[in-house]
Amino acid sequence: MKETIEAIIQLTFQRLKEVFDNQKEGVNKNLTFVEGQSRLVFPCYGQHRNSETRISEQELRFAFVETFNSYCNKNKLNLFYAVEVPTKGTYSGFADRKDEPRIAKSNEQGRSAEFDLVIYDENLNRKCLIEFKAKNADKHAHSKDFVKLNNKEEGDTDVLRYLIEIVKTAEKESYKKIHAKIKGSEQIFKCFSLNDNEDITEKICEAHVE
Repeated sequence: MKETIEAIIQLTFQRLKEVFDNQKEGVNKNLTFVEGQSRLVFPCYGQHRNSETRISEQELRFAFVETFNSYCNKNKLNLFYAVEVPTKGTYSGFADRKDEPRIAKSNEQGRSAEFDLVIYDENLNRKCLIEFKAKNADKHAHSKDFVKLNNKEEGDTDVLRYLIEIVKTAEKESYKKIHAKIKGSEQIFKCFSLNDNEDITEKICEAHVE
């Protein structure tokens, strides 16, 4: 399963780069769909933002779903998915950015959260939990994801857990900032730079090494 998921992630990064280069609102025109092409478009914010292209985790999520479906069909894999899937555990500190996100204690009233995407086997057992991030989101946003992903209540050791992130440009300072947010997590982290067309996962994971 791990090999399958990571193949889909790499193909997702490739698909997203093609969309970013060729299908941006306000930039690219006269598009003609061809078989195998994504129909995804990066939208722009509008004139008040100088038609800046929006980059968000939504584009990443839909590119992943497109790639997942294509890969499973091509390889005849009996896998399924759901989005915004309720967690099994309850959590505290998610709503207020002043609080530290954490698993709710037994003596307090926590709240259920959601996973961005969950992959299931043919018996609808959860096999992979996925969170998506974009553009170097803040520490609180990363912490919420890793608290969920690190929670053993969300599945046994056979359940894979990933945080997949895209950034616009690969810069050394960005490596360090993202590394500080993911440091200490036991879960698998993958990151891709759109402008630089580069998988920068290792650079971020090793950002603390000068």
